[in-house]
Amino acid sequence: MARFVRWLAARGRPWPLLEAGDLRAYLLEAGERGFPQGTPGPLTWSTLERHRSALRHLWPFLEWAGHPMPPHVEYPPRLFAYFASRRPLPEEEWERLLRLAGEYTPARWRPLLRVLLVLVGEVGLNLGEAVGLWREDFRGEKLLVRGQRLREVPLSPLAREVLEEWLPLRDYLAGHQPLPYPHLLLSPTHRKGRGKPLDHPKARWLMKELTRLAGYQPQGRARTDLVHRLRWRAIRRYLGEGYPKEKVAYWTGMRSLVWVREGLEPQGL
Repeated sequence: MARFVRWLAARGRPWPLLEAGDLRAYLLEAGERGFPQGTPGPLTWSTLERHRSALRHLWPFLEWAGHPMPPHVEYPPRLFAYFASRRPLPEEEWERLLRLAGEYTPARWRPLLRVLLVLVGEVGLNLGEAVGLWREDFRGEKLLVRGQRLREVPLSPLAREVLEEWLPLRDYLAGHQPLPYPHLLLSPTHRKGRGKPLDHPKARWLMKELTRLAGYQPQGRARTDLVHRLRWRAIRRYLGEGYPKEKVAYWTGMRSLVWVREGLEPQGL
């Protein structure tokens, strides 16, 4: 709300002399230039959509404050396709990525890349949650996920197999540090950083490398990053095994899954 008010003030719009399309114009400008007094643009469509959704609370707030929104001001519709980013990765592409992870060069990164791929595309974690895991968080058939949403997530046979294969190498890497780190994902670099925890920038770099290796290209303004499509692939797997939406949203952190109205399922689910 404060950003919209700053935008109005910068254009000399005295309340309540607003134009009907001011909210839409504000969002479109923010998409190209960034929010007023904020990070320069361009902004992703998902950021703009979250901001647009938050602005709907402006109407009841102004009504409560005794200064209702002028009736001619329009609440803008969605600026971009709602389900553009909710396209799970097809199973044939999933199999191809698993194969490509085993062909990546330098070869020392292959086991770690495979584990990271499974944690995102099979379990449904985001990169921050994956790099925050500790060795003790792997509990056989379940995985303890740390962070803001502490939870236990069930593991598929594939996820268990990949993690069990990773542990001996992980323990070997941990021995390269004077005081071994407790993290599950450790770097296999040949430099002094061997055995140190994989950080978020390095995890993003690995996924970008896999994206490049797979030959994926951006398509317009729709969100096409590989991590997002992999997580929706995990969601499809959970739903296919009969788990309720609420439980899947809890495990994966995709709360928008339970907001989808009947008949408006994400593409491919």
